[in-house]
Amino acid sequence: MDDNIFHAGERLVQERTGERGTARINSQGISPAIPAAARNFVGQQRWCVVGAADAAGAMWACLLSGEPGFVQASDDLRRLQVASNDPQGVLASLAPIADLQPGQPIAVLLIELQTRRRLRINGHVSQGSAHASAQALDLTVGQAFALCPRYIQKRELLPPEAASAPDNSGTAATSGTQLDEAASAWIAGADTLFIASLGPSEDADVSHRGGRPGFVQQLGQVLRIPDFNGNSMFNTLGNLELESRCGLVFPDFEGARQLQLSGHARVHFGVEADIDQTGGTGRWIEFRVDSWRSTPLNLPHHWRLLEASPYIP
Repeated sequence: MDDNIFHAGERLVQERTGERGTARINSQGISPAIPAAARNFVGQQRWCVVGAADAAGAMWACLLSGEPGFVQASDDLRRLQVASNDPQGVLASLAPIADLQPGQPIAVLLIELQTRRRLRINGHVSQGSAHASAQALDLTVGQAFALCPRYIQKRELLPPEAASAPDNSGTAATSGTQLDEAASAWIAGADTLFIASLGPSEDADVSHRGGRPGFVQQLGQVLRIPDFNGNSMFNTLGNLELESRCGLVFPDFEGARQLQLSGHARVHFGVEADIDQTGGTGRWIEFRVDSWRSTPLNLPHHWRLLEASPYIP
């Protein structure tokens, strides 16, 4: 595999951690098109995670939900279409979806919670934008690759009549610059988050983080996220070495809402304190919140936890 597939930030982190060789091996799964074997997987998904910048350049991650078939691969596997099923009118103001423009870098993560399978797709918006007047988001694929099941909590989708938590999906959006008590409680109870970041050429990426509830530490407006062992490619950490803008999204799986945070982050290496909480890596992502939004999902899906990931340290 051509080592040029990694940018300078990724190579820097790979060298710092001594995982350059493993990264080269794992990079053999990166393709300029969606793998043919993943076509059916793509069409089966009920939700996805999107990462991109808004009109002001702030980075955001967001969740989009739908029924099977709302995400489709093109016949040549070089484009991805995501339908904007939006009966509640959420997408008209949802960052970054409302601001997307043709040619803009964008990343999509497809993740099947019940099987712990996931597929990462990075590229550019190829047609229109995903605001309320558009019927679909169309993405031209730059890179696509499958990922391992580590740290994904196993969940199943519930039918509406079986949802035990209150349906908060119709609650109005709230936002702010300082995390309030409700947002802090949400973060403290989270076992899953997604992080969107930017590469040196403004290429977008979005990745998954999972842990036990409380694995994300909050110190005022700063969140500390442990970085466990992964695929050694360090796409997210490599991006953050060169570009601090990033966005987080915390799903409320029971209440069909999402907590989005936009801000800046840096990575700390070799931190001995609380090293057990990183699974021995000593790596932490330190994220400073600039702004946040709590919004309902565009479709009110509810999930039930079946099993925590056995890989969590």
